[in-house]
Amino acid sequence: MIKLERASLRYGAVLGLSPTSFELPEGGGIVGLLGPNGAGKSTLLQLLSGLLPPSGGSVEIFGQAPFRNPEVLSKIGLVPEGDRLPVGLKGRGWLRMMGRLSGLEGEALETAMTKALDTVGMSERADLPFPRMSKGMRQRMRLAQALLHDPKLLILDEPFNGLDPEARLTLMGLLRDLAEAGARVLVSSHILTEVAQLTDRILLLFRGRLLAEGSVTEIRQLLDRHPVELRLSGEARALSRWAVEQPELVALRMEDAAAVLSIRNPRDFLPKLQSEAAKGGLPLTGLDPLDLNLEAVFQYLTKDHA
Repeated sequence: MIKLERASLRYGAVLGLSPTSFELPEGGGIVGLLGPNGAGKSTLLQLLSGLLPPSGGSVEIFGQAPFRNPEVLSKIGLVPEGDRLPVGLKGRGWLRMMGRLSGLEGEALETAMTKALDTVGMSERADLPFPRMSKGMRQRMRLAQALLHDPKLLILDEPFNGLDPEARLTLMGLLRDLAEAGARVLVSSHILTEVAQLTDRILLLFRGRLLAEGSVTEIRQLLDRHPVELRLSGEARALSRWAVEQPELVALRMEDAAAVLSIRNPRDFLPKLQSEAAKGGLPLTGLDPLDLNLEAVFQYLTKDHA
């Protein structure tokens, strides 16, 4: 569905995106585009949505370059960053206007509007003017507009900015439902917990470079020089005596009723731990990975490339 070959983008003398290559297969699912503000997320999304051509390399969506290509753009739904909607229009009127710009008319347009509004839960409030809508309601209207033409690829740039917790959960639920229905959803965010709640597959950008791609666990396994931390709960002294005999152990510290281990090669260590505990040879009551998460992965990778 998406293929980049050393695609880059310059704004004059400023390099917004370094040569970047990756592929995403066709099919439904959510992919998180993660990075701090200024990492190049919006720049990459502008390339993918056909708003700008690459300065170098190539971008292909459904096998074709998206820039000024109606055949490709008709399969993409875009929710850009920001909350800029016409003050003088009501939601339904704006949605109808945007549908006509997408090439929909007559009964096909009305059917598409009904379906999109039902999907985002705005059927009963679509006739409100935008100034009377909450930010969450406006965000759902923007998502409805992106869904009007039934796109195969949905791109959202920082869609959770400014939303209250309830609106965030609602939008996340909508995106999960769309992905399960077969849409490929690409969501950018600089907030780690948002991405972690939506998907386990991420593209991590930092200073205009793609640092890593894959699941949190896959990316974490690439960081061999950064030991994994595990907290083993139970009889701490007995757990520590067993741990110091393991070749994967790098460091050990004691806590109340727990031993915290720093280990290398968790794929070798964890099966041994599981086997020993199953045989009753370890007084183990709990196992908590302390840094097999998105926050730790992000910190490790950005520190390495800072």
